[in-house]
Order: sequence, then C-alpha cells, then structure tokens
Amino acid sequence: MAEQLVASLESMGQLLLAMDTGVGLLIGVGLSMSASHLFSLLANRLTPTQILLHMAVDGLVLSLAFLLGILCHSLMLMLLEGVPLQPITFANRMGAALWPGLFYVLAAAPYVSDLIAVSLLVWIHLNVLVLLQAVYGIPLLTGLVVATPGFVVALLLVGLLFAQRWRTSYDMLAREVADLTQP
Repeated sequence: MAEQLVASLESMGQLLLAMDTGVGLLIGVGLSMSASHLFSLLANRLTPTQILLHMAVDGLVLSLAFLLGILCHSLMLMLLEGVPLQPITFANRMGAALWPGLFYVLAAAPYVSDLIAVSLLVWIHLNVLVLLQAVYGIPLLTGLVVATPGFVVALLLVGLLFAQRWRTSYDMLAREVADLTQP
C-alpha cells in the first residue's frame, strides 16, 4: 500500500515536471487573481500572515479551477475531434492562452474592475480558440464548442470562490461593526 502511494506520488511529480510551463503559468494566473483581493483583505484588517495564507490558498484553488478547465478542453477535444487525450501536452500549449490572466491583479482597480476582469477572461477564452485553430486545425466555430464547457467550468469555480471570499469579508466586517456598536 505504501509502495503504491509512493509510486503514485512519483508519477504525479513526473507529470508536474512535464507540465512545467503550463503549471507555472497556471499558478501565476491563480496568484494574480488572488492578489486582486488584496485590498479587501487589507480593509478587513487581517494580519500579514492571514493575508498570505488567504492569497496562497486562493491562488492554488484558482489554479485548480483553470486546470480542471484544461482537462475539460482535453476531454472535449478527444470526444468531438478525436484528438488523443494528452492533458500534459495541452496544458503546456495553454501557456500561450493563459498569459493575459497574469494581469488579473489589475482587476483590483476601483471603478473599472469588472470591465478589466471580464476583458481578461474573454481574452483568455479567445486565445484558447486561436490556439485550438493553430495547433489542431480546428475551425473557430468548432473550437467554441470544444472550449466553452471548460471555460464555463473554470468560471463557475472562480465565481464560487470569489463569492465565498466576499461573503466571508462582509461577515467579518459585520461582526466588527456589531462589536463596535455594543456597549
């Protein structure tokens, strides 16, 4: 049993090494998206350790959301286009599509944050469509069918995390206000 676990971990490590570019960029995008919440974390008067912990966990969860989207893209490519399932190769090629997500930290800017966030996410999706056409020769309309389910999965997971983070922030602020108003 322990030998199987060690073998599985070694296999996972080899997969992660093979995905070095894609995973590195995924983690960078996740941390950039997490950093966009820095101002709300500071406004809730969290300690620097708490802020770093929140940002690290959020960054990893956001990276996982995009990784699940990539897996969904790979599955759709296999099902609809007959492209052999190669999530490692596809994840490495996704590096070119995900790089606009590194600028997601700019979504923390007041007044235009939604516009920046939506623009960057649409840019990533458009890059995926172009990548599918360039690498696999898939027309843009077919690429839209292939890429949309993974994009929706990633967006739902990102939305759920952001909604949970905002709810937690509001709850913390409400507790502090209630504490201040009580004699």
